[in-house]
Amino acid sequence: MSSISIYGASNIVSSIEIHGNRKIETDAVKQKLQTRIGEPLSKDLVREDIRSLFMLGFFEDVSVLEEETEKGLKLVFNVKEKPTIAKIEYEGLESLEKDDLKDLVLVKEYELLNRQKLNESVEKIVQKYEEKGYYLADVHYKVTPLPNSGEVVVTFKAQENDKITVKKINIIGNKVLSTDDLKRVMQTKEGGAFSWLTGSGSYREVVFERDIAALGFYYGTMGYVRARFGKPEVTVSPDKKWIYITFYVEEGFQYTVGNVDFGGELLFTRSELSDNMELISGDVFNTETLRRDTLRLTEKYGDLGYAFANIIPQPIIHDDTRQVDITFDIDRGQRVYIGKITISSNTKTKDKVVRRELTIHEGELYKGTKKRESKENVTRLGYFDSVEFHQTTSKEDSNVVDIDVKVKERSTGQLVIGAGYSTGGVGFIANAQLSQNNFLGNGQVASFSAQIQTGTKLYEYSLSFQEPYYGATLWSMGGDLYQVRRNVAVLEAVNSFEEIKTGSAVKLGHPVYNFMNLFLTYKFEHAYVRPSSIIDKTLYPKEDVNGYTSSLAGNLIYDKRDDRLDPRDGFYGSLTSEYAGLGGDRYFVKSTATAKYFYPIIWDFVFRLNVTGSNISRTGTRRVPNNELFLMGGLFSLRGYDPFSIGGEPVTLSSNPDDLSEEAKKAGLSGKKILIGGLNQVLMNAEIEFPLLKEARIRGVIFADVGNAFNDLSKISGPKLYANLGWGFRWFTPIGPLRFEFGYPMVNSGASKFFFTIGPPF
Repeated sequence: MSSISIYGASNIVSSIEIHGNRKIETDAVKQKLQTRIGEPLSKDLVREDIRSLFMLGFFEDVSVLEEETEKGLKLVFNVKEKPTIAKIEYEGLESLEKDDLKDLVLVKEYELLNRQKLNESVEKIVQKYEEKGYYLADVHYKVTPLPNSGEVVVTFKAQENDKITVKKINIIGNKVLSTDDLKRVMQTKEGGAFSWLTGSGSYREVVFERDIAALGFYYGTMGYVRARFGKPEVTVSPDKKWIYITFYVEEGFQYTVGNVDFGGELLFTRSELSDNMELISGDVFNTETLRRDTLRLTEKYGDLGYAFANIIPQPIIHDDTRQVDITFDIDRGQRVYIGKITISSNTKTKDKVVRRELTIHEGELYKGTKKRESKENVTRLGYFDSVEFHQTTSKEDSNVVDIDVKVKERSTGQLVIGAGYSTGGVGFIANAQLSQNNFLGNGQVASFSAQIQTGTKLYEYSLSFQEPYYGATLWSMGGDLYQVRRNVAVLEAVNSFEEIKTGSAVKLGHPVYNFMNLFLTYKFEHAYVRPSSIIDKTLYPKEDVNGYTSSLAGNLIYDKRDDRLDPRDGFYGSLTSEYAGLGGDRYFVKSTATAKYFYPIIWDFVFRLNVTGSNISRTGTRRVPNNELFLMGGLFSLRGYDPFSIGGEPVTLSSNPDDLSEEAKKAGLSGKKILIGGLNQVLMNAEIEFPLLKEARIRGVIFADVGNAFNDLSKISGPKLYANLGWGFRWFTPIGPLRFEFGYPMVNSGASKFFFTIGPPF
C-alpha cells in the first residue's frame, strides 16, 4: 500500500526524510531514491521511488507525504518494515515427517517475512499431502505479531481429513485392449488391502495426465494412432474416503506402416540409413519401434561426431488407407569433440571408479555408440540406481561438448542377520553376512559371511576381497579364506560322513575382449573327515577323503548383464577348468560351463534362465575322491528335492560290520543302498519373476528346475532327469533379498519342499 499527497504550488524539494525504519539505515534507503533536493518535484519520479523501495524486499508498506515549508517542499517517506520470523510452528501436520517439512517450507527462522514464499510453501505442502493420499487436506498459515518486537510467529496449520483412496477406475469404450491391460500401464492405481504399505491408490492430477499420455503411446505401439481419451470424471464418495475415476476411450482403427523416407542433411545413402531399421512398410505401426529407430539414427550420426544431430520423425497419417508414412527429417548440427568429463552426485563412490568404465575420453571426436556403451558399463557396476549423461556445449568453444555423468548411488553394503526354517532335512537356518560391493568407494568387493543349517549340520564361513583394477592397470586381484563343515548324504538319519574343508584362494584377472575377462585362481585346501563318522570305510577310505588339494583354475567369463547385483536383462557365460595336482595328495580335473540369460518380457516381468554342466575326472591312476563328487537337491539346484538326495547310481553298503560306523550298525543299514555322487552334473533353472507389491519391492516367482548328477547317463537305471516346479516370493530389502520358495517334485514324486534364505537368486 502506498499514498502520494496532492502537490502544492511550490514544487522545489527542500528536504527528504525517512520515517518508520528501525533496522534499515536511513542513508541506505535514500540511496535508492531518484528524487533529489533542490530539484522540482516529479510525480513520476516519486512513483518510481516507491517502486524501488518495495523492490528492496524490506518493506511491506510505503507512503509519501509532502509538506510546504518556507524553503520549499519537504517529502516524508513513511515505511513499514517487514517483520522478522522469530519462530515457525506446525499444527495438525501429523502425517508429514520433519525432514519433509524442511524441503517444503521455503521460509526460515530469523529471516524477513515473505508472504509469496509462505503461499508457495502452502502449495508444496498440499502437493505432498496429495502424494500421500490426503487429497482433501486443508492447509493455511497464520502470522502472529509479537508485541513491541518487530517479530512474528508463523504457524502452518492443516486439517488433514481422512486419507482418500482411488476406489475404482472405470474405463469405457475399450474393445481391443482389456481394462486390466490398460490399468497396468497407468501409475494411478486402485487402492487395495496393502495400500498402507505400498502407497498405491493415491490420486494426483499431474500423474493422471501422464497416465493418459502413456496410454496413448501404448495404443500407438499396436497401431492405434487415432486413440483418443475423454476428460476424466472424478467423483468423491459422501464420506470423502474414496475417489471414483471414469474416462472414455475411442480406440479408432489399426494403422500400418506406409512409406519410410529420409530428408534433410543426409550423410549416408538411403540404403545405409535403412540398415537395421525396424519400421518396415506393411507392418503394423508401432510408436515404440519409431522411438528406437529415431535413437538408432541419432546414434549413427553421433558416431560421426554430430553430438547434437536432431532427428525428427514426421508422421503423415492417411485415414483412407489406414497407413502412416514416416519421413525422418535430419538436422546434423555441428561436428564436435569431447571436452571436460565430470562425475557428479557421487558422495561415496570415487570418480576413478566411474571413469575407468568409460569408453569416451576427453579430446577425442564425439561418438554416440561409445557414449551409450559407457553408460551401460557404469550402470552394470550395480552401484547406482540411475546413471545419466548430460551434455552441454562448452562456453569456450562451440565445437566442444562437455559431458556430466550424474549418478544416483544405491546402498551397496549389506549387514544381514537372519533365521528361518526349511523342510527336507535342512531344519533351522541362520545367516550372517557383512558385505560391501563398493568398499570405501573404490569399487572393491569385501565380504564376510556365515551360514548354519542344523538339519544337515552345515556350517560355512568365508572371508573374501576383490580389487577389480589394481593400481592404474586393468589387472584384478582378490583372495578368499573359507571353512565348510558339513554332513553329506543323510540316510535314515545316519550321516555318510562329517567333513571339514579349510582353504584359501588367490585370484588374478585381466580383460581379454569386450565384456570378457580371464581369471587364474590358485587354491590350497585341506579336507578332513572324522574317521568315526564315515558310514562305510570301503566307500570312503580315509586316505581318499582326507588330504591337501593344491589346484590352479582358469576361468573365462563373459558378462553383459545390465546390473551385476540385480540383473534384469543381458547374458552371463562362464567356462572354468580346475586342475588339482600341483603338489598336495588329491588329484582331479573339474570343469564347469555356465550360461545365464535374463530378459524383460512385459510389465516388469523378467525371464531368467540358468544352464550349468560340470564334470570331474581323475588324473593318472588316482581316482576322484568320493567327497568331491556332485550331489544335487536343495535351494541352489533342484528345489523340489532334499539336499544331497540326487547323485549317481546307488551303491550298496558293506555287509561287514567292521566297515560301518556305529550309527550305521545301530540303524541296521548293512547292505542298504546309498548315494555317493556322480562324476557329471547337468542343471537347468528357469524362472519368471514378476512384481507383487512393486512399491515395497516384493516380487513373485514361478520356476522349473531340471537336472541330475550321474556317472554314465546311458547306464542310469532310475530317472534320466529329475524335475520340479515351484513358486515363491522375494522381498528385496535394504539388507538384502529374502527368498521364500516352495518346490514340488515332478519325478519320483514326494512331499513338497520349503526353503528360506537371504541372498540373491542365480
